[in-house]
Amino acid sequence: MIINTKWLEKYTEVPFSPTELEDRLTSLGLESAVRKSPVDGLKGVIVAEVLDVQRHPNADRLSVCRVNTGADELSIVCGAPNVAKGQKVALAILGTTLPNGITLKPTKIRGVSSDGMICAEDELGISDNHIGIMVLDSDAPIGMKLSEYLEQNGKTMDVDLTPNRPDCASHIGIAREVTLLTGKELHIPAARIAESDEPVGKYIDVEIENTVGCPRYAARVIRGVRIAPSPIWLAKALEGIGLRSINNVVDAANFVLMETGHPLHTFDYRNIHGKKIVVRSAAESEIVTTLDGSERKLSRNVLLICDAERPVAVAGIMGLANSEITPETTDVLIESAYFDPGTIRKGSKYLGLQTDASYRFERGADPEGVIYALNRLTSLIVEVAGGKICRGIVDRYPAPVSRNEIVVRFKRIYSLLDIHIDPAWIRQLFEKLGVRIISADPEKIVLISPSFRPDLTREVDYIEEVVRVYGMSKIPSARRLQIQPIVDVQTWHDIVEKLRSTICSYGYDEVFNNSLVCEKWTTFGMHPAQPIKLKNPLSQEMAYMRNSLVPGMIGAAKRNINRKNGNLKLFEIGYIQEFDPKSETSAKETQKLSVLISGELEDKHWAHSSTNSDIFILKGVVEDIVARFGFSTIKFVPEKNEYFSHLICVIADERDFGYISEIDPGYLKKDWDIEVPVFVMELNVSVLTDIVHPAVKYHELPVYPSIERDVSIWVPEKLSVGETTETIRKNGGDHLREVRFYDLYSGKSVDKLKKSFTFNLVFQANDRTLKDEEVDKAMTAIHNALTNELNAKLR
Repeated sequence: MIINTKWLEKYTEVPFSPTELEDRLTSLGLESAVRKSPVDGLKGVIVAEVLDVQRHPNADRLSVCRVNTGADELSIVCGAPNVAKGQKVALAILGTTLPNGITLKPTKIRGVSSDGMICAEDELGISDNHIGIMVLDSDAPIGMKLSEYLEQNGKTMDVDLTPNRPDCASHIGIAREVTLLTGKELHIPAARIAESDEPVGKYIDVEIENTVGCPRYAARVIRGVRIAPSPIWLAKALEGIGLRSINNVVDAANFVLMETGHPLHTFDYRNIHGKKIVVRSAAESEIVTTLDGSERKLSRNVLLICDAERPVAVAGIMGLANSEITPETTDVLIESAYFDPGTIRKGSKYLGLQTDASYRFERGADPEGVIYALNRLTSLIVEVAGGKICRGIVDRYPAPVSRNEIVVRFKRIYSLLDIHIDPAWIRQLFEKLGVRIISADPEKIVLISPSFRPDLTREVDYIEEVVRVYGMSKIPSARRLQIQPIVDVQTWHDIVEKLRSTICSYGYDEVFNNSLVCEKWTTFGMHPAQPIKLKNPLSQEMAYMRNSLVPGMIGAAKRNINRKNGNLKLFEIGYIQEFDPKSETSAKETQKLSVLISGELEDKHWAHSSTNSDIFILKGVVEDIVARFGFSTIKFVPEKNEYFSHLICVIADERDFGYISEIDPGYLKKDWDIEVPVFVMELNVSVLTDIVHPAVKYHELPVYPSIERDVSIWVPEKLSVGETTETIRKNGGDHLREVRFYDLYSGKSVDKLKKSFTFNLVFQANDRTLKDEEVDKAMTAIHNALTNELNAKLR
């Protein structure tokens, strides 16, 4: 939302400088920022008066102007067709550097000296208007800096509104907020209407077919208007907030929109066939041409304004070319309506078209402000374009929007804020907000919310209004220290945070990737689930919900590698979505963990050599997660897939936990232009949250020495280390503490169907020093199991 500080003063007294106003509005929850004017830092541009204009002796399209700077008279060669004697203009004197980087120097143009430049708006960076020079008001002081002169017309401010505050999408709405700070009165302009004897019903009737999409529609007709350029005050007001002046009627509608926040539309009445307006839903694939000249195919989600024969506007979004105001327009039909926010939002998103009107309607316009806005625009059009107003209003409002009574208890306010606030101040605040107070007593206030505040529906909403106006800085800190008792139950949040802390403890960096991806990314992975396509994507690059975290991780890796940051340890915990016909929403959401490594895991150092990334680093990460979260068993099963050169599925407690892999180098090169090895894993976080997590038990560190034994065995070539380790653990007895695999051997002198494993076993007791005989007995049991169960032989 853009406002002008000078315009704002029409509705209330503003005792703040623009910078102070910016801070005050932000403190109310309306984040504001004063726009820096392009001419603020522009030195050497002043207000000058054109004393005389003569034709250039050597060029038909140039003029030689004599201008008064207040201190001197200069000769300026100008090519603008609209320069004229008596004008006040923006003059850039010699030595001035313009926004385009050009520094003005003494020059001759077609043989005539020019001592400066009379500027157009685009040359000063104010707008893109280059139709002619910038003509200032006749009372502009000669010799004044242009920046100082323009500041008299007010500063432009951007106000970043939250979706629940449509009431502030106007100058009157912002002025109302200012009165909360100052206590001054709010002045809403009166709409003075002088009607003719001709009834409006003679010219127009309204039928609402879709009463859900359009609860209210009102119209007036003005006959005999004259389309012309807007008066200077109106054009300047719109230019002050960045809107281009079009003509007096269209500008009046834009002015009332920015003044009241209620969008209106003006039709050329002669193009309304059948003297009738019909509000209906569009037919599937119906085609219309909007005011911007674009041909648009519609769906049933789009609401249309039609005459008796054809559409004439896309409701709440944009008018159509077949009914726009033109220089030949003499009779005007004015529309003022209240459209359902959800309906307008769906239509706007479907068409990919957001306008000032849709911005306001989809947030919630004021259903009771329809008539005021209609009358305000009607009176303004007559003021700037003439014409006669037909008697009466066509107002179709079949089901008025109701508002319930709300009880606000002072005791509840005090208990939530832990501070006593004067009830009289609270009541005065509510009155400033525009509420209707039904009753008030020492305990409570009973009220009805204003129709322009759709966000005020509960008692707590009014308590929030109290605290934002009273000031968060005035609310004291809690006087009581509250300690939450420790409970053994681990919530889903606790488990996810534990997982996040675990991965961070390895030195990995967390990333957050976009959950919207292109179609190509949805085919990646082991068994990619059916993706969910958006009906109205912002672009084809964001047309699908992601069904895997890994493509986003590869994209993050590519961005880093392209910037010479190739040593990566990244992870993301996020949700994926997939199509599920059994779900009520036809979608299923699953939380996943993805980890990516590439390059060297540690920076180069004189004391040790670097370690390159490989798939076994990720295997170690999985094993540590399994140990920390209390799984009883884990299996690693090799698989094959076109996207991976090495792929290992992870089975934890007989459940599919995810996979670890090295991405196929050919795929990386072809699809991502990455030429270094990349290793990824993706785990299902829900497996962690579903298992029963055992209580953590602590015990003293053992004080008795351990005994270590090595075992080297020949095993079949297809036997895995994991299966061998599990067999050793099951048969090693109660005192076997660790099983460390540290050597794999195969080679020319070894049978091709065999390979050698070497393990280091650690035995230890908590209550005594183990005897060699006890360890020998355990080793014998291990040897027998390896021989009988795995067909292994001791080396």
